[in-house]
Amino acid sequence: MQNDVVAYTQIARPFLVPEIQLRLITHESALWNSDEGWLARLGWSLPYWAFAWPGGQVLARYLIDHPEAVRGRRVLDFGCGGGSEAIAALLCGASSVMANDLDARALVAVRLNAELNGVTVETTADNQLDSLECVHDVILAGDMLYDAAMSVGVLAWLQRCADGGALVLVGDAGRVPLSADDFEVLAEYDAPFDGDVRGTTLWRCRVSRLRSQAGFRTPSP
Repeated sequence: MQNDVVAYTQIARPFLVPEIQLRLITHESALWNSDEGWLARLGWSLPYWAFAWPGGQVLARYLIDHPEAVRGRRVLDFGCGGGSEAIAALLCGASSVMANDLDARALVAVRLNAELNGVTVETTADNQLDSLECVHDVILAGDMLYDAAMSVGVLAWLQRCADGGALVLVGDAGRVPLSADDFEVLAEYDAPFDGDVRGTTLWRCRVSRLRSQAGFRTPSP
């Protein structure tokens, strides 16, 4: 699995976070113009991990600009994909980072990407939505609110984490409307549109903190 991640990706620096190197599907990659039939022949599911999505890029950028948000804290990168946010958190001094994704190949990619950047990340394929308690100080969710139906369960779990005292930071590409009553906008950035590695088309994305509804303030970023 590691060999094919290396074979079919290129090392690149995301447009908004050039401090980080990732293995991505770029214009130079054999998979750039491939279809699902070719992916099936390789035994791959859709390689969402091989693109630096805008919500993930803005969240990684925010961490590098505001390292105090994660410094000395236990961090979970939820739905990590290629792990740009996990790597940013480690570079910013997080005490530990757990990268989580249901795709086993994504976890291979995130470990390779961490090695490229001189850091070590823990990984897990456990479905976090099944967990009853949050054991991390900071939850990072970059571009995980991309479908209205799916977002219901994700938001409910994130809210439980915030209510339990975790700092929940969301990189939001505006795919699903978020309530201004529930989210505090911390920063805005112009990020490349989805798979646009070169940054030729930018759209406005936000980093927001999910407010606690449990009667006490979550930690400040």
